[in-house]
Amino acid sequence: MDVYDSKMPINQLATTAIQQPRTLVVRPFDRANVAAIEKALAGKAQLDRYPSLAVGRRCRIKAGAFRGLEGIVVRRNKLTRIVLQVSILGQGAAMEIDGDLLEVLD
Repeated sequence: MDVYDSKMPINQLATTAIQQPRTLVVRPFDRANVAAIEKALAGKAQLDRYPSLAVGRRCRIKAGAFRGLEGIVVRRNKLTRIVLQVSILGQGAAMEIDGDLLEVLD
């Protein structure tokens, strides 16, 4: 987004939350940036819901059948699916999981 004469990611301008599958809530830190945020969203700006889940980060699965299993992010598919490298039963395995089910460890 072009704000303050430079390009800035939205997470430096506002908090974002997804309350329902089709509802994005954006709360700008500075009301002067509302027009720039609206313009970016109208232009189909891609928002990364999980910027902390970068490739190489250690994560733990916090819910579901694999709860407590730890691994390393090896790839990201789209913006919400994460491929996690885990060790289970003495074997390495890759699993694709939704970012909502992960918490960052480091």
